[in-house]
Amino acid sequence: MRYLSVLDIIRLGSTCQTLHEFASLRHVWRDVLFQHRFLDQCYPHLRSCTAEEICHQLKTAARLDHIWTQPSIVPKRLYTFPLDFPGVFQGLKFLPGGTWLVLLFHCRNLNPSRHSNLCLMQPSTGAGLPAASTTFQSEMCWLPFLDQDGPYKSSRGDDLMLLRTKCNDGSNAFGVVHLNTKTPSITIPLIFRTNVFVRNYAAAGDYVVYGWITSDRRHFLRIMQLNENYNGFRRDMTVEIDCPKGHGGKLRIRYDLRLSGRVPCILLVSTRLMTAYEIPSTLPSDPEANPPLLLTPFWQLRPAAVTFGRFVKMFHEGTIVSLYEGQILFIRPDLDASEPNAHVIEKYNFEPPHPQSSQWPCLFTAQRIFWLSSLHNQKGTTCPWQMAIETTAIPENDHREGRAIMNFQETQTSAPSTRTRIVQDWDELSGRLCIRSAHSRFTQDLRCRRIAWRVTLVDFV
Repeated sequence: MRYLSVLDIIRLGSTCQTLHEFASLRHVWRDVLFQHRFLDQCYPHLRSCTAEEICHQLKTAARLDHIWTQPSIVPKRLYTFPLDFPGVFQGLKFLPGGTWLVLLFHCRNLNPSRHSNLCLMQPSTGAGLPAASTTFQSEMCWLPFLDQDGPYKSSRGDDLMLLRTKCNDGSNAFGVVHLNTKTPSITIPLIFRTNVFVRNYAAAGDYVVYGWITSDRRHFLRIMQLNENYNGFRRDMTVEIDCPKGHGGKLRIRYDLRLSGRVPCILLVSTRLMTAYEIPSTLPSDPEANPPLLLTPFWQLRPAAVTFGRFVKMFHEGTIVSLYEGQILFIRPDLDASEPNAHVIEKYNFEPPHPQSSQWPCLFTAQRIFWLSSLHNQKGTTCPWQMAIETTAIPENDHREGRAIMNFQETQTSAPSTRTRIVQDWDELSGRLCIRSAHSRFTQDLRCRRIAWRVTLVDFV
């Protein structure tokens, strides 16, 4: 079975009753999931899904891979709805699966003491307002969404998100958000603070981690594991990591949590070093343990040149993206390999194709890249207001580096505005793209001018 593709197993199950029962077994699809190049690593929650859900996800991934080999990609469906809220836009992201969206905006008019608002919405499949939505007013003013904030799946399959902000006393506050799509409802069951200068942080599954560096260049991490209700910590520990000299100080440091392997791991990334540390189950539960346990790296990667380049983005369980010498490098650590310090580095040459001219990629995901490109008009000159969306898959070989233009002209519904088109988010599980467009509502009174947002969801499968 390991040599059969997803479609081959489906065809095999349609030949007779015996093979159909065999092709419906959960362990068969779990084995196929483990052999997939990224699904098992990027989305560990799929391991606990049913056979039908795993099969559906593998079919979606196979269809997306085929679509992205075409020179022109025609969306299957487009859904457009207004995004009307009385405040300042702070972020919009998919929940894993692409069915729900979470919106963060600031507004003091609704309640001056609760001016950070979270909105959980499920867009309808037709025209009009979202089919279901709920809004939560927070007592704290949260900062805009970042890549490491989520949303992400917990070990029990719940949708979580991490918010952060700076308090008036100089401390950092973090909030764990539970996005319940069954009710629907939004709660923040846990808010915790720290007075240290947080270099960076990460959250995935049931874990939250942040790090700081002391004046004597010692590198510490606080590792927290949430309990079942997400209102406290099952484990809360402070550890020191053995970071080689010269890789601390003022260098930009990022963290990532790797939960798909045999043991949960923490990945430290800087421009000159990548190291991975295991989180052993024998760590003391006392956060005040003195001296703290010292973690030594079991995996290291150093650049062949001076640095890896400029890190653009990190993805849970997937890859790390950096820009260096006119190339995009996708660095994939293989932490479970038998050989030491195993990794894969894939290169993409950043050369705009003719006749389009594009800026830096507007959206990175673990498997796709998206650009906004300026098209030529009838006179042969580039028109900055006529924008197209280009995309490509992360190359696994030299034959997958071609770009494809998304063709909105062949869709039956109207395409999003080309003047203010913003590629907002991409969900790999559903093959759904979120595009945000805007237009100003000009009135005679300048104080009443505001921007009206519209969201277009693009389905490819």
